[in-house]
Amino acid sequence: MSDYEKKLAQVNAARQRQIERQKAKLACPEYQQKRLAKQKETQIRTLERKQQRMSDPQYITEQREKQIKASEKQLERLRVKESSPDYKKNKIAKQITQAKIQQDKAATKALANKDIGTLNEKKRKPTSKGMKGRNPTAVEKRIGNKIAEIGCICCLNKNWYTPDMQAQETTKFISLHHVDGRTKEWAHAKVLPLCAYHHDTPAPDNAPDELTPIHRGNKKQWVLLNGSEEALLEQVYDIIQEERPWIDLPE
Repeated sequence: MSDYEKKLAQVNAARQRQIERQKAKLACPEYQQKRLAKQKETQIRTLERKQQRMSDPQYITEQREKQIKASEKQLERLRVKESSPDYKKNKIAKQITQAKIQQDKAATKALANKDIGTLNEKKRKPTSKGMKGRNPTAVEKRIGNKIAEIGCICCLNKNWYTPDMQAQETTKFISLHHVDGRTKEWAHAKVLPLCAYHHDTPAPDNAPDELTPIHRGNKKQWVLLNGSEEALLEQVYDIIQEERPWIDLPE
């Protein structure tokens, strides 16, 4: 055996003896008790120091100031994020996607219930599909007809109209959306001219993302994309060159 091999054997033997002593030490009950007692003493000292620190007014003040600074930094990051054009664009895109998902769910549910509705129609008596609530007055009818001749106010504002569409989309194709119910005074004069897809029909798959109905959709998203109903109503009356009859005119 070479000198190197002898030294290596001695080293391995010493390491093995050390391992065996460590095993014997760990197996000793007295050593285990001392070890556990030491761990408990360490835990108690750590807990006491923590309790002492938590009761220190200066420490409490420092921690509160750190929390306030962290909250302010978080709010500042949020303000910067929300003011970013990309963030706003992505947020609108996400809202549009959610609106489309809701429309798709509504369309799927309507198709699922179509057969049931068809069977029930045979059992029902024919009913009128006219407006609920009171009948419009003569003035409201005249104003409503003028408003319907505008065409869809949302499509008009988005420059989606072609000359052919403008020629066709009259009272036959327009729905009058009631802004303030159907029974109040001048309710039938407070109407917006809308196409089916801006009123109550889910848009087809190949339609622009901004095309969404005010009913059966997300109304908040609709207002975000098209403007408030009050602002559109004011625009409609400017177009037909009529005074809004529910507003007291100056003497």
